[in-house]
Parts: sequence; structure tokens; C-alpha cells
Amino acid sequence: MGTARKFSKVLHSELDVHAAWLPVTNTFALGDYGVVSDGVFVKMGNIAEYGVTFTPATGAPTKLRFRSDGTRVTKFLAGAEVPNIPQVDLEASIRIEFSTKDSFYVDAPVLTVESMQDVAEVGAALRKAEGWRRKYRVVSSTYAAQGCTIISSREANTAFELNATANVLHLLELGQAQGGITLSGERAAGLEVIGASGVVGLRLFKLRRLTGSTDVLRSDSFDIDYETEGDLEDDV
Repeated sequence: MGTARKFSKVLHSELDVHAAWLPVTNTFALGDYGVVSDGVFVKMGNIAEYGVTFTPATGAPTKLRFRSDGTRVTKFLAGAEVPNIPQVDLEASIRIEFSTKDSFYVDAPVLTVESMQDVAEVGAALRKAEGWRRKYRVVSSTYAAQGCTIISSREANTAFELNATANVLHLLELGQAQGGITLSGERAAGLEVIGASGVVGLRLFKLRRLTGSTDVLRSDSFDIDYETEGDLEDDV
């Protein structure tokens, strides 16, 4: 299983959404459509091409903090272990130790959800749109993180350190860091996102095979919904 699917499973367990891959460094938006290939949503276009519109709405911000089992996080100020990093102009670090491979550290202090308010109406319009194919999946919600950090381990018993001044790391924990952070480690991380902002998760829907009504793809169905090359013919 690749890193993309592993990260998607993390988001499934925590938010019941699918991974936006690559996380943060993508351009996903509401109304994007495409297919799921090898566990990853692949954008092909936007439903605006079919003349279909929708009503967006933004929910209250939340946060996502996830640590895989066996992950240990330690904070240091001027070489001494501390429970929290204060706002002072001293060198500091956050040490992340993974005891098992394929582990994740995800810290998104600010997570904003934007969603379509009229998914059923959008589905009805797409059902009538010339050229629309039922294999397409549509982005109905985006989960955008502000100043998030994502690190994963390729191997067991690995450690990484986020290094900067305490002022900067304090802002990182608030989702407000603007750079000045370095990542060091004994081995290469599987995924490295440090204090960046962008879309990390997606909620998708498709049209049902027989009725043509909308079917929101939840985490319990997505794992068996991966597309392969042979699955990309239209449903009948």
C-alpha cells in the first residue's frame, strides 16, 4: 500500500473523508470531477464545463491532530525538554519519534470545510447534462488546513526534528508559521509538509448506477471503490 492510501486511511478514521493527493500542494476545488485511480482522486475538470452551478457554504473552523500508535512527541527549548514551547527568542525543536513504519504525525491547527449545499440538485443537473458519465466522482466538500504539518515514516524506529526559534515553533502550533523551520532526520520521511496551507481532504459523490440519484462516498465504501483501468467504463 502506497503513502497516498495510508494517508487516506488516516483521514478516513479521523474525518471520514478522502485524501487530497498530494496534500496541500494541489488545486482541488468544489465541483471538480474525475475518477479514483489506485486510491487517489484524479481531477479531470469542473462541473462548470457542463453549465452546472451550486451554492457553497463554509463551516466553522475545526482542527486535526493525529499521532499513529507508538509515536512520541517531545519539545525542547535551548536543549532542555519542556511541556510547551513559549514565545521567546531561543532555539527550540519538536522531536517526533516513530516506533513503526508507515506511521503519521498530522497537525492541522485550523481546518476549514467548504461544502456544496445542494448536492441533490447538482446531481439531478448532471444526470441531464450531455456527455456526463456515471463513472465520474465530484468534489462536494473540501477540507483546507492552515499552517499544517504532516510527516510520515518509511521505516520503524525513526526520528525527525522540527528546528527553529521558539517564537516560530509556537506560531507553527497555532497554524500561523511563515517559514524559518527546518526538518532533520535519521532517514528520509515518506511525506513532508511543514507549516503549509491548502486542501488536505475531500468528500466526493457519484450518481447511483440504477436510480441516478446522488451517492456520497463515505469512508466505509471508498476502500472498495478504488478504480482500476478495467473499471473505467460507464455503469449500466
